[in-house]
Amino acid sequence: MSHFSPLSTLPPDALLGLMTAYRADERAEKFDLGVGVYKDENGETPILSAVRKGEAKMLAAQTTKVYEGPRGNTDFCAHIEQFVFGKDHPALKEGRVLSFTAPGGCGALFLGVGLMRRMGARRVWVSKPTWPNHPNVVKSLGLEVQEYAYSRDGAFYKLGALADLSTAERGDGVIIQGSCHNPTGIDPSTDDWRELGRLCKDKGVIALLDVAYHGFASGLDKDMDGVRAFIEEAGEALISYSCSKNFGLYRERTGCFLAVGETAEGIAAATTHVADMSRATWSMPPAHGAGIVATILGDAELRAEWEAELSAMRLRMISLREQLADSLVSHTGSNLLGALKKQNGMFSQLPICAEDTVKAREVDGIYMPSSGRINIAGLHPDDIPRLGEILARYLV
Repeated sequence: MSHFSPLSTLPPDALLGLMTAYRADERAEKFDLGVGVYKDENGETPILSAVRKGEAKMLAAQTTKVYEGPRGNTDFCAHIEQFVFGKDHPALKEGRVLSFTAPGGCGALFLGVGLMRRMGARRVWVSKPTWPNHPNVVKSLGLEVQEYAYSRDGAFYKLGALADLSTAERGDGVIIQGSCHNPTGIDPSTDDWRELGRLCKDKGVIALLDVAYHGFASGLDKDMDGVRAFIEEAGEALISYSCSKNFGLYRERTGCFLAVGETAEGIAAATTHVADMSRATWSMPPAHGAGIVATILGDAELRAEWEAELSAMRLRMISLREQLADSLVSHTGSNLLGALKKQNGMFSQLPICAEDTVKAREVDGIYMPSSGRINIAGLHPDDIPRLGEILARYLV
């Protein structure tokens, strides 16, 4: 009997299947709304100019490929710390922050949930909706998944979220997504973040703040207002940070795991556990992507160029979002779809049932996940009037 006999075949990834079906579709008129990467006006995901220059500069100066150590690139870590906390946060001066380079935001997420488990968590709350990898990571580490309400009528459902999380037990974990990260494109306000921070403090809930689209909403500093407000109220938090989107470093798997605590002693102990977990998984973190980011952020000219490119991406997405919202309102006659304008980042979730997403794909060549989540950054301005016309049939 084969050792593999006990294994049953798992169902294929739905989104990957959608991408394959789109490529195989020979119709002249078809629309890919499902892909989860930034695209420019030509439908490409380009290498940023600052990244090309930063990579070349880094490679020219490189003299070895030896390991960088368990934390990875410490200059990179320091830059991400400043992104998250700001330059003058007292926790940075008092030794109450840890940071480790990780293989992408998912690697950082794994460290965060793994640390939750070592801190005694038995279950982790995730938003409804969320990304599939959030519950996947939680379950893969042997913890229970619970859901809390997140959105209603195109806006953050604060009352529902607080009501659900108020039933959490001391020691539970919760994953809260940073600006632009939720599939709905809906963000809590800064005051909402404060209330969530107070609740986690009062209930003794361990929070992991997942930041993967920094700079895509209002700008680098403004986008951290909510995270910083949460930390101010909660006192402690775990943070996963990804450079895949804002630097366009998808395949380089460039992430950072951070934690802030109320005491330096607690963070010192946590550091040993993070080092132990990373040692047992990837041993030493990848260096290439982190080196590119550190080079860019350590060079005034390259940093200015990167920030300009990031702003251009953000403004393009805002424009596309406004155009789509106006088109949907015009074709449906419903102002409810105008809520898309108030949302942020690459994604929004259309009020369409799963059956109609299948019909839209088969009849009209519109490819989107069954959840109705669409990638705003994948749109082309010339397609929006036609998309609005077709989608209106399913949204009224």
